[in-house]
Amino acid sequence: MRLTKLAITVLLLSVFCTLLIHCVGSTVSNTTDTDTIVSAKDLDDGKMLAAQYCRSCHQLPDPSLLDKQTWKNHVLPVMGLFLGIKDHALDNAPKSESSDLNYLPDGPVIDSVKWKHIIAYFVKNAPEKLLVPDKELPLANLPFFKIEDTAPEWFSTVSIASYVKIDTSVLPHRIIVNNGITSQLAILDNQSKKLKSCKLNGPVVDMFFQKQKVTVATIGAELTANNLKKGDISAINIKADGTIIPQGKPLFDKLARPVTVAVADLNQDHQPDYVIAQYGNLAGRLSWMENLGRKGFKEHVLRDKPGCLKIIVKDFNHDGLPDVLALFAQADEGIFLYTNKGHGVFEEKQLLGFPPSYGSSSFDLVDFNKDGYPDIIYTCGDNGDYSQILKPYHGLYIFLNDGKDNFKQKYFFPINGCYKAIARDFDGDGDLDIATISNFPAAITPWESFLYFENKGDFKFQTYTLPGAVPFQKGLTMDAADIDGDGKTDLLLGNGFYTSDQSGRYIQPLFIVLKNITKRKP
Repeated sequence: MRLTKLAITVLLLSVFCTLLIHCVGSTVSNTTDTDTIVSAKDLDDGKMLAAQYCRSCHQLPDPSLLDKQTWKNHVLPVMGLFLGIKDHALDNAPKSESSDLNYLPDGPVIDSVKWKHIIAYFVKNAPEKLLVPDKELPLANLPFFKIEDTAPEWFSTVSIASYVKIDTSVLPHRIIVNNGITSQLAILDNQSKKLKSCKLNGPVVDMFFQKQKVTVATIGAELTANNLKKGDISAINIKADGTIIPQGKPLFDKLARPVTVAVADLNQDHQPDYVIAQYGNLAGRLSWMENLGRKGFKEHVLRDKPGCLKIIVKDFNHDGLPDVLALFAQADEGIFLYTNKGHGVFEEKQLLGFPPSYGSSSFDLVDFNKDGYPDIIYTCGDNGDYSQILKPYHGLYIFLNDGKDNFKQKYFFPINGCYKAIARDFDGDGDLDIATISNFPAAITPWESFLYFENKGDFKFQTYTLPGAVPFQKGLTMDAADIDGDGKTDLLLGNGFYTSDQSGRYIQPLFIVLKNITKRKP
């Protein structure tokens, strides 16, 4: 049975994602026959062939990352498509889905014997089931925050926030929330009272705040994965009363699902350039738009691959030039550094790499151990692709910097479907605490939708979650800043709730505000 368009929207969101998923959208049938007897030599041959063919698109996955049935019935048939082995189940796919075939080989690039050896290597070496990791249950209360009541107007059977922001660029501070279904961008005051709203060209997924304007990224007509180029980057002005005023035509249009935008003078010519992550689907790229003044913009591609989910522009090596860090969450997943060498030249270095089943969802730079070097906080948990099983390696990671920009894993906490993490000193005790959300929590652990990690020192944390009565089913997006101007860091959670029951019995809010109530030391 095919999912409804609305169900797919929830299942395949991304920010990025989120709101922001992977390749072909149709169901594939089982074409991977591994019932025939294979020899040890065949398995060795399959391993060698997997290294040869799979690495052309992404990091070579270990068979242990998925169970036998998931490899056999779901993942390998899709892998076959990228080797020109097309499945008959795609023949009757809707055009929006079958259009993915335009990006695939016309015919097989591997013979059937070699393909069977690859199948055998993965299936025979995969476990029957993945192990369920042990983890400490969180406390079902939140002593550091007051959960604000959300006004009834924000409740719905479909509450999908594609973007939330605590805007501290003005006084008093305000809240910005975008409805990912209606594309309504709403401005609220610091008491969560709605001021104004405006419908833009599509769901807003990122905003870059400048003194005179706000640069906005809209992903396209909808949040679902597609190969369309209907996204744009535009400028708006938000007046003191919350009125949203679009500033002319889009700066850039016909983009492949742009999810992040940043503005910086990359080539030091005193003109603002734009860095744009086009997540796309099977085609996308990371590029920067050189500002040529009256002549417009010239595009420079940093990486001609889809899946760029988040970018951070900062002077990473302290040489006075802004560098670009980027997380790619499609195919060859990883975090890449583009070092600015001057005059518009960038040098690429991969800082971290991840297997394609990780479902990378967010990253940030924080000096977690206070040694003066930026560390990486990373989450993975996008579980909306072909291997929709619980994965013990999904969750929250901390990678420490050795001072030479080499990163080594220091901490991991398993969270099914983890989508984003924010590290701040929420309780004011001098160390970094962490807030996380999950868009794919397990049915038996619904508390994974939001977790708060109180830092106890030496990478030990006490975890808390929302009380059971709080209506927050899935965390899709999140922001942290001081909403009410009291000097404490609050949290704004964007929901990803959907129910097929349209009776109105089950509704949830588009967003939730968590006001920081910790008592600071004098």
